[in-house]
Amino acid sequence: MAKAKKRHTRRPLTATEAHLWTCLRAFHQGHRAGISPATLARQVGLSERRLGAALTALVKNHGCPVCIHPDHGVFVIRDTQDAALAQRCRADRASPGR
Repeated sequence: MAKAKKRHTRRPLTATEAHLWTCLRAFHQGHRAGISPATLARQVGLSERRLGAALTALVKNHGCPVCIHPDHGVFVIRDTQDAALAQRCRADRASPGR
């Protein structure tokens, strides 16, 4: 049975989410421009925990194309190469034994 595609909410971004999304779109598009979560948290003035919550909200609630990769950091997915990298990252996290 095919998995139903999740619909994203229509609610607007919070001020924190909007600031983070603006920063990511402006400076961190593509895996080569990725930034470590710790550095990004300092740049946008958030704790790493709040940053993680905001990134999760951007992806899960709003459908923003953001990847958090262990080697490339946080970046906006902009092409098929970035999308493939993000897909492999998700598959690695979901595999048993990790």
